[in-house]
Amino acid sequence: MLLLLSLAALAKPTHAQIEAASWKQVASRDTDQGTVLVYSGMVAGMECFRGTGATPAPVAKLIEVATDIPAATRWSTAGLSHSEWLARNGSTLDYWQYLDVPAWTMSADRFWFVRSTVQVGENLAWEKWDALLGGGPHTAKFAEVTAANPDAVEPRVNVGEWLFKADGAGNSLVEYMVCTDPGGSIPAAIQSAATRRTLPDTVADLVREAKKRAGI
Repeated sequence: MLLLLSLAALAKPTHAQIEAASWKQVASRDTDQGTVLVYSGMVAGMECFRGTGATPAPVAKLIEVATDIPAATRWSTAGLSHSEWLARNGSTLDYWQYLDVPAWTMSADRFWFVRSTVQVGENLAWEKWDALLGGGPHTAKFAEVTAANPDAVEPRVNVGEWLFKADGAGNSLVEYMVCTDPGGSIPAAIQSAATRRTLPDTVADLVREAKKRAGI
């Protein structure tokens, strides 16, 4: 029984499950980069989120921004203080990021180590990531980060995707999907409300930087 409970606790959504999920629109927000629709869906027993939008920025620039890890601290408004490479091997990218959570939220900072795979085509590109819990093979860096930030929390689940697709009419469709369990003491309802509010900013931030790089 204890083994079964342990395995259940480690269960997380897969990319195949996320992509096959049924989504219900739960919010819509007009940003300075266009309207972002927010959807919610249950995947492997947890609430996941999806955001969609459209932009004249080309697919090549969108995936360039998504995978320019060191630059994320500059273009993201989320509060990233660190965004650094751990390893790069062809289409496989390992990196870690640290999120400074405002003190007024009474919540601890968050950090994550992830491995992503990337596919780039002329009209279609994507990045898909999964958590490297405990740093995965990057144990020395993980120990360094946790020693320097003993109160920070590593999310127990962190699975997500960026998808960019040319629509054939001069625009690119942008899709962002994420399943995360932030860990710590944040109630699920508060986490859900926070994600619905901040997800449009995540999409708009990336689109804004892609347009800037494309000279639009």
